[in-house]
Amino acid sequence: MSLSPVAEFNSLNAAYSSDVLRTSRASELALFLYDVSGEGPSIHFLHNTGIAPELLTVYRQGVFRDDPLLPHGGVSNALLGVSELGISHLPAKQFGASANYYTHALRGAGYIETAALSRQLSRRFYLVAGMLLGNGARQSRHIYAESAVAKTQSWLMSAADHLIDNGILASCRENELSKSARPLADIPARHQMLLTPREKDVVAQMLRGFSNKQISACLALSEYTIENHLRRIYKKFDVHSRTALIAALSH
Repeated sequence: MSLSPVAEFNSLNAAYSSDVLRTSRASELALFLYDVSGEGPSIHFLHNTGIAPELLTVYRQGVFRDDPLLPHGGVSNALLGVSELGISHLPAKQFGASANYYTHALRGAGYIETAALSRQLSRRFYLVAGMLLGNGARQSRHIYAESAVAKTQSWLMSAADHLIDNGILASCRENELSKSARPLADIPARHQMLLTPREKDVVAQMLRGFSNKQISACLALSEYTIENHLRRIYKKFDVHSRTALIAALSH
């Protein structure tokens, strides 16, 4: 039996990220879309290897604006150590000396070094693979960024092809990229306090009218995991359906 597009995409990312982790000796990886539209840049995560949801949330909500490894980051190549192979690398020494929202957030989460490689999909979108090295990582004292370029480029190329071929990109981004669409903005704070960061992600996509399948594609999770999140959310609000949950969240 053939895999669904979502399962195939998750399997592709798991295989490539494992190879890149082994080659780069990074502690964690993330694959995400970076939108540089005139409405304002935004981030959408597609895959990660265990980065804390809290860090993903603060990064997406604003930390990324200070990330010098992103395209148009505004930091000189000499400082970053951008190689001829195209990978941007912020070694531990420069990382430790840098003082901005990005490095502060990552240091607070226990990371000491970062690297990234990007692939431009259009004038508006970049696909980015980011590497993180944790403090006290057993396998390495540094990210071997250049050693991982070939495997990371292959990952970006395959992921981009899959997103475009299966329409996942469009389904994920159709409403999320609109700055006027803020599905959590009208939910009272007392309700939001009951939700974990991942549950907020699920609720946000649900409020946009996405099906479980579309939510799983956008969050790079299985439909089974989405269903489990929704069951826990229903229990918190003592409801048994999406319609009832939406009504409960609005009061």
